[in-house]
Amino acid sequence: MVQQRMGRIQWGDLTFGPGSRYHVTAVNGLDDLPDIRAEDINRPDQHGDYTSPDTTGARIIQLGLGLRGDTPDDLRALTLALRAATQPQRQPAPLQFLDQDTLVYGKVRQRSIPYDAENLWPTGTAALELYCADPSLYSLEEHTASTSEYSPAAGRTYPLVYTGAGPATRNLVLNPSAEATFTTETTGFGTNSTRTRVNTESYVGGYSTQHAISTASSQGGTSWNIEPVTAGNTVRWAVYVKIPATGITALDLWWRNQTTTLSTTSVIAQARPGAWARVSGSYTVAAGQTVDRVAAVATTSAAGAATWWADAALAHVGPALVPYFDGSNGGTWEGAPNASVSSRPAGTGRAYGDAGTSGRVTAVNDGASPAYPVLRIDGPVANPSIEQVTTGGSITLDATIQPGEYLIIDTRTRAILLMGTSPRRTWLRAGSQWPLLQPGSNVIAYRGSALPGAPGQSSLLTVTWRDTSL
Repeated sequence: MVQQRMGRIQWGDLTFGPGSRYHVTAVNGLDDLPDIRAEDINRPDQHGDYTSPDTTGARIIQLGLGLRGDTPDDLRALTLALRAATQPQRQPAPLQFLDQDTLVYGKVRQRSIPYDAENLWPTGTAALELYCADPSLYSLEEHTASTSEYSPAAGRTYPLVYTGAGPATRNLVLNPSAEATFTTETTGFGTNSTRTRVNTESYVGGYSTQHAISTASSQGGTSWNIEPVTAGNTVRWAVYVKIPATGITALDLWWRNQTTTLSTTSVIAQARPGAWARVSGSYTVAAGQTVDRVAAVATTSAAGAATWWADAALAHVGPALVPYFDGSNGGTWEGAPNASVSSRPAGTGRAYGDAGTSGRVTAVNDGASPAYPVLRIDGPVANPSIEQVTTGGSITLDATIQPGEYLIIDTRTRAILLMGTSPRRTWLRAGSQWPLLQPGSNVIAYRGSALPGAPGQSSLLTVTWRDTSL
């Protein structure tokens, strides 16, 4: 549902806004129109100008924050965490407005955290300025749809997943989604909490873990065993949770070694009361430590009891959090199903959207500005062609893509990359026009020729985009 209140803002591992220690006091530049770049020139001997198409410059977003600690030293910890998260960047990073379904990519260019030398307060203020070279406002959700190339023969069989450019990943959680009976791979938390495997609530599969906390101001949760992670590695830990609208005042993720908790982070601001939401954090294992358990723990309010649910737990080592998978959902169990580590080869696990009619796919851009899609062609196919049927624009490639090969076409950067890395811009046929997704419904047509010696194998076009506005 569309809302006016700003709500939560995510920058890296920090969340600003409701439920956090960083209150949002001001946001400037998000809904503003960036500066217009125009090349208007005077009309000789006439009134007025000859006007050019308007384009925009970079977007500048300014955030005002109120830091709320319990003590002056607590304020200092908040200051240091904010400082660490706003260092100079080589590349833009996502700034997510979680409750307004908006995403921008920016770099921190200014940071102000004033210090009151006359008073030792537990509260303070901060101001951030982000430079967004790409001024577009994107939806948080990335849309994907796919189709095989047009063929007058019989229909095609569509694979469920494809191999992309992402790194190979292992979900280290041994019992991630409660699809099998509870085993020693999970442990309950809280003496006043009853933990039950239920099929009345779930995010993945048919079951989830229910925690019924029977008393006020009490904790209840689950600890999942994981394959041990040694010092120097960053453990990314995420789980889907559903908490009630009232009754839960704290929700924390823990990184543990046996019964010792090594690190905790509050994720209550990431939850969406009454609905499933993914909460996540990361911890770099310190020298001399090993992480072999991860946990999610909720605390009830002083008013009384509460019940909450957890599902789809994932912990992995890597530079960025990946979408959920287990051995039954885009990955492979390395041991007993639902009681072992699961692995996913490089880039697999994305489900295709609706395939539509053979050779055509409909892409809906719910934004107000043209969207630049990323196009992926999986072989085998010769001389593939992609046409924007609704408004015009098409590209044709003088190329042959063999079985097992794929091509990434980024319409914004105009990059054409074989296997996601090797430039092949010379394959673009002269006269091609890059297709864009205009606001509303767009029909994309895909054509190509079959390769000799590849009977029964179909080529696939996958279109990926976000709703886009300015």
